[in-house]
Amino acid sequence: MRGDLPDLTKAKVDAVIVTGKCLETLNANSDLKEAFIDLCEGAKVVLACRVSPNQKADIVNWIKARNPEQNTLAIGDGANDVNMICAAHIGIGILGREGAQAARAADYSIGKFKFLKNLLFVHGRECYRRNSFATVYIFYKNILLTAPLFCYGFVSAFTGTTIYHILMYQGFNTVFTAFPILWLATMDSEHPKERLLNDPMLYKGGLYNVHFNTKVFLWWIFLSGLQATGLLSIALGDNSKSAHAQDGKLPDMTETGDFIFCSIVLIANIKILVHSFQMGLGNLLLVFGSIAVYVLALIIVSFTMPTFEHFGSFQ
Repeated sequence: MRGDLPDLTKAKVDAVIVTGKCLETLNANSDLKEAFIDLCEGAKVVLACRVSPNQKADIVNWIKARNPEQNTLAIGDGANDVNMICAAHIGIGILGREGAQAARAADYSIGKFKFLKNLLFVHGRECYRRNSFATVYIFYKNILLTAPLFCYGFVSAFTGTTIYHILMYQGFNTVFTAFPILWLATMDSEHPKERLLNDPMLYKGGLYNVHFNTKVFLWWIFLSGLQATGLLSIALGDNSKSAHAQDGKLPDMTETGDFIFCSIVLIANIKILVHSFQMGLGNLLLVFGSIAVYVLALIIVSFTMPTFEHFGSFQ
């Protein structure tokens, strides 16, 4: 075996079959183990039979050590697969006749092995894409909200003065922009299920981190900062050139803050429609419903709290 293995690594083989006894020998000799891993990487399929639970985990750990940049997945349906499932980056347990030990130890649980294809190529692919967008979008909309406050600090000499109504500010993430992104992060789908299952090239986005990487993240940060600065510049420029009211006063910063906050709510919600692949009744209702709730809240606050920071700017 020691003489033949290095020669085999130079050739491409279709399949490799190894037993638990052979794995014991390989584990005792690091050079032999490295040559065996080279052989396995050139094969189309590797079958390990008569192996112990610890040996199953060892195989996964060998692959992880050799290729630290790659992700490993282990799937099993019995208690003897638990070590392997826990060792892999992603563990999948199958609920079956051998009990629920594997399913309990796994990251994901499925009822049958045939569901693995849907889990990877449909749910896995789309969850990665949607979660990636949800992550950068949350940073985007919060920077869009807070950047005008930071920029306004240079105008107000950093006195702590805010341009937003405190109640409206608290409702930004909890009410006015919360539900559209929840819909997109759970319900949106870029392609029909049949195409996702039959076109493996669509799965490459997750392999190469197309939807979430440093470049994508920095672009969203830059975009939010640029839009926030533009909104504040427009609002302050318009405020300084506004006509005097009947009492001789210029519009105060509360009205300027209302303009900025209203623009941010509109931009943050419309952004969901721009990046949605499914344009249905659900997301349309949530987007325009969130905007309508904001307008209603602004009217209520303006008429019920005219002396508290808002001064009836909507009246």
